[in-house]
Amino acid sequence: MKILYRYILREHIGPFFFGLAVITFILIMDFIIDVLNLIIGKGLSPWTVLQVFGLNLAWMLALSIPMAVLVSTLMAFGRLSQDNEITAMKGSGVSLYKLVAPPFWASILIALFLIWFNNSVLPQANHRSRILMSEIHHKRPTLNLQPNIFSQDIPGYHILVKKVDPHSSKIEGITIYDKKDRLIPRTIVAEAGEVEFAPDGNTLILRLYHGEIHEMDEKSPNRYRRITFDTQTLYIKDAGAELIRTQSEYRGDREMDIKMMLEQTKKMTENISIAKNTTRDIVTSSISKILSKIDDDTSETKTIKLSQIAEKNRIILKQLTVQQQNMEMNLRNKNKFLVEVHKKFSIPFACLVFVIIGAPLGIMAKRGGLAVGSGLSLGFFVLYWAFLIGGEELADRGYISAFLAMWSANIIIGALGIYIIIRSTKETTFISWEWTNKLIPKRFRKL
Repeated sequence: MKILYRYILREHIGPFFFGLAVITFILIMDFIIDVLNLIIGKGLSPWTVLQVFGLNLAWMLALSIPMAVLVSTLMAFGRLSQDNEITAMKGSGVSLYKLVAPPFWASILIALFLIWFNNSVLPQANHRSRILMSEIHHKRPTLNLQPNIFSQDIPGYHILVKKVDPHSSKIEGITIYDKKDRLIPRTIVAEAGEVEFAPDGNTLILRLYHGEIHEMDEKSPNRYRRITFDTQTLYIKDAGAELIRTQSEYRGDREMDIKMMLEQTKKMTENISIAKNTTRDIVTSSISKILSKIDDDTSETKTIKLSQIAEKNRIILKQLTVQQQNMEMNLRNKNKFLVEVHKKFSIPFACLVFVIIGAPLGIMAKRGGLAVGSGLSLGFFVLYWAFLIGGEELADRGYISAFLAMWSANIIIGALGIYIIIRSTKETTFISWEWTNKLIPKRFRKL
């Protein structure tokens, strides 16, 4: 039996690494499309480019490994079924449960590795990737000028251009709000211009043509100056041509491990409890004050106090609104962190689910080719990912629990896989079409 188990596992190794390579390559190509212009425009060193891809490779592997498990299971069992080896094994008294056992136990080891990877490696990689991408965006920020969108990447300057030539440094329809070392900003408009960096690589040179400068005298605000020019050159120092590495203590939800996120959820729970107690205290104290003010005999005094009560109620309403918003914000953040906690377990657990659903489907497909494995894998992974994304959105808004959001796909697909395995073990058809006979008249059924 050990020889048989080793043989089945060997059938999975090749398709697993092949599927892992193909899926990771697809994710890398999709990532390259997003960052290619950024990398080319920034003039990054090869080492920085390798770091960008290396750090983002972590989240790619977190997705591609479970999908590679599904590909390998479909292709391995499909090949065994195509060569009638599954039939021979069953004829020798080996049940389908025993055939699925080796890849199932292997998937448990892969899932445990992914849990460690998602909790220890992935958060650090995401954190360093965010810092690096932030630094890259601040390197030569003017190369990110987009038509009809204000650029605020250079401190002290707001720049708007109507047209940018992607093949040169020429720009048209320029509006610049200069607030650098000024209390009252000055406005510079120009019909056209050119953008380049000085030889030091850190000073931005803006050559403007046919424009005007509008500014107010800061010492005498009543005085207004309007200057026209044919050519004007602006030198902006420290425009960020050098890539300077920084450190950031802030971490988003995908940059934290499980311990950090549970600590955050504990804080959110405490904040919600404080907001509830504050709301109760505001309501209790306001009611007692209102009742004490109403007990007055004179109608004139009562009218004055009622107006005071109405004004006081508006203030109380604002206080209650603030507390309500505080509770809703903390609840959303709490759900967000809980979703990420469950995600660190649910995605690795998908390895087990994909083995359960992939083995019987591979046998039923009768072929272990790339087309069958890739097609079925893509279909189930799209379904799984749709459940995951939709569940995350619903959980963040508080419509469903974080557990249900992250585990519903595993439960549904796993239950379907168990059902197919049981039906396949009993040698029964997965879908019965006998009900269609009732739609055909008896005299035509034998035809």
